[in-house]
Amino acid sequence: MLTQAKVPLRVVAAVVLAGGIFSAGWVANGWRLGGQLQQLQAAKAKEREGQAGALAAASEAARAEEQRRTAEQRGIANAAAKERDQALADARAAGAVAEQLRVRAAQLAAAARAAGHSAAAGGGAATGDPLDVLTDVLGRADARAGELAEYADRARVAGLACERSYDALNPAR
Repeated sequence: MLTQAKVPLRVVAAVVLAGGIFSAGWVANGWRLGGQLQQLQAAKAKEREGQAGALAAASEAARAEEQRRTAEQRGIANAAAKERDQALADARAAGAVAEQLRVRAAQLAAAARAAGHSAAAGGGAATGDPLDVLTDVLGRADARAGELAEYADRARVAGLACERSYDALNPAR
């Protein structure tokens, strides 16, 4: 009977020993897989870190471009305002000169009437003095020309500012 007990004991010992070897292999493989998993996780973390850095750099570049464009637009608006103010000052100066010319034309017409050198060839009461008509027509034409010049100056300044703004926003053009 002793031999029968020895056989199962040997079988049990062999099974336990085989199970230990198997579990040791399992553990070794698990450690190896665990190491690979850690490497994979580290690589993924590094990749996410790189993506976050690239996103931050792109965001910073976009912010810098926006600030550049805003500063460029502000500069263009300031230059346009200066050009508009200069055009208005020029228009005022031209208006003052035109007024002086109208006054001088009226003085010359009055002097011609006073001297009795009327150019009217027998005009009736409805026609009026030709010098007065000429002075009036020239005055209205000059006033209208001044209005049109002022409008043209404003349109030119605005158009140039618009063109500069477009060029600043589209540097590839």
